[in-house]
Amino acid sequence: MPLPCTYSLALAILEAAHYGDYMPILLSDPILAIFCLLCATFFAAGLVRVMINLAVLDHPGHRSAHETPVPKGGGVGVMASFFLFFPLVQDITGHSVLQADVILTAVATALLACVSWADDLYQWPPSIKLVAQCAAAALVIAGGTATAWPTHTYGLGLSLFWLVFITNAVNFMDGLNGLISGCLIVGNLFVAATGAYFGLPDLVWPALMLAGCLCGFLPFNFPKARIFLGDVGSQGCGLLAGTAALYMTRHTIQPSGWVLGPALLFPLIFDVLFTLARRMVAGQPLTQAHRGHIYQVLHRSGMNPVLITLCECGFVLWGGFVAIYVAAQPAIVGACLALPLLVAPQLGWLALAVIRTRRHPVGPW
Repeated sequence: MPLPCTYSLALAILEAAHYGDYMPILLSDPILAIFCLLCATFFAAGLVRVMINLAVLDHPGHRSAHETPVPKGGGVGVMASFFLFFPLVQDITGHSVLQADVILTAVATALLACVSWADDLYQWPPSIKLVAQCAAAALVIAGGTATAWPTHTYGLGLSLFWLVFITNAVNFMDGLNGLISGCLIVGNLFVAATGAYFGLPDLVWPALMLAGCLCGFLPFNFPKARIFLGDVGSQGCGLLAGTAALYMTRHTIQPSGWVLGPALLFPLIFDVLFTLARRMVAGQPLTQAHRGHIYQVLHRSGMNPVLITLCECGFVLWGGFVAIYVAAQPAIVGACLALPLLVAPQLGWLALAVIRTRRHPVGPW
C-alpha cells in the first residue's frame, strides 16, 4: 500500500522563494503607502484639534487680518504628522531614509520648527529666528542639496540665500485664511503629478505626504479660521519648499526643469520682492511688521478673502503649467520664456490692488 504524502506544496513554494524575492513587493505597495497618507492626514487633523483646545492664542495686532484672538500652532500637527509618517512611506515605497540629504534636511526642519514654536510662544527677537533659519539652511546644504550654478562656491551662497528667503517668504505670506496651506497643497500635488515628466520620482511621495498633512490642517483654517498655522508650520513648510526646489535643479532630466520650483513659488516671491522694494523706496523699515503685501492690501480694500486665497492658489497652478511649457527648452531660453509668463498675471494682480485702493482707500500701504 502506498505511503501517505507528507510533503506540503505550499511549504515547497515558500522554501523556493527567497526572502528577498518577495520583500520588495511588500515594500513597494502603493496601496499601503496611500493608506499611510490617509493616516497622516487624519493624524494631523487630530493634533490640530488638540492645539485648538490647548489655545495658545494669537492676539490681533495692527497687521492682523483677524479681529478676535485665534489659537495658533496648527503647524505642530502638520510637522509632527509629517515627521512620523514620512519615514514609513519612504520605506514602503522603497526609498531609503538613511541618506545624508534626507537626514540633514529632517534635522534642519525639526530644528527650525522647534525654534519657531518657541517663538510662537515667547515672541523672540527676529535675530534669533534669522540665526535659526541660517543654521537650518546650512544643514540642508551640508547634506548635498544645493545648486552648483554659476560655480560651486557661488552656488553654495546662492543656495543659502534661497533657502532663507523662501522660508521667510512663506512666513510673510501666511496672513490670510488658507492662503499658504492652499498654495502649498496645490504646489505639492502638482509636483507629485508631474514628477515622472521632470525626472523627479523621489519627490513624488514626500510631496504627497506634505500635501496630505496640510489637508489635515486646512479645514480648521479655511474658509473660517479656528486655528492658524503659526511660525512653526509656515517656516517649517517654507524650508521644505525651498529644499525641494533646490533638489529639482540638481536632479531634473529636463533642460529647463529647474524652473518648476521657482515657478510654483512665484506668486509668493513676486509679492514679497515687490513689497520689500516698495518699502525700501519709501524709506520704511524692512523688519517692521506691516500689512502692505499685495494680498493684504486687496483684503483691506474689501475683496473677499476666500477669493483672494483661491486666486493665489490659481497662480501657483499657472506657474506649474508654465514650467511644463518651457521644460524642454534650453536653460536660458526656458528662463526667458517663463519670466514674462509668470510676471504678467502678477502685474495684473498688482493693478487690481491699485484700482481697488483708489475706489476703497486703505491708507498707507
